[in-house]
Amino acid sequence: PSLYRGDFYRASVEKVRQCVAKRESEGHYDVVSHNGYYGAYQMSPALAKGATWMMLREHKRLLGADVASRIMAELRRTPVNEWPRYWQDAAFSTVYNWKHTASGAKHWRGGRWHC
Repeated sequence: PSLYRGDFYRASVEKVRQCVAKRESEGHYDVVSHNGYYGAYQMSPALAKGATWMMLREHKRLLGADVASRIMAELRRTPVNEWPRYWQDAAFSTVYNWKHTASGAKHWRGGRWHC
């Protein structure tokens, strides 16, 4: 199960999240692909960077502004495959459900099979 259960977590999307992780990385959070994608959800560096900005508001509320800002800055300097599982799960759910449930699904369409 997802370690993230925050504002953008949707129980209704949990099977899709698991499917995407299985399809993209066999569920391994430390994967680096040959084509420049990283982590369980095979995010590009640009998508990962954008996710940190998207996650900042929620985590400022949870952790305080200074701590959240420091963590997001650290994540931006770190390849996604080196992020702890919580942050990869949070990034997926935040991007996937940003405007509404599955509004960011386009980032994970296609692949070896559809989820």
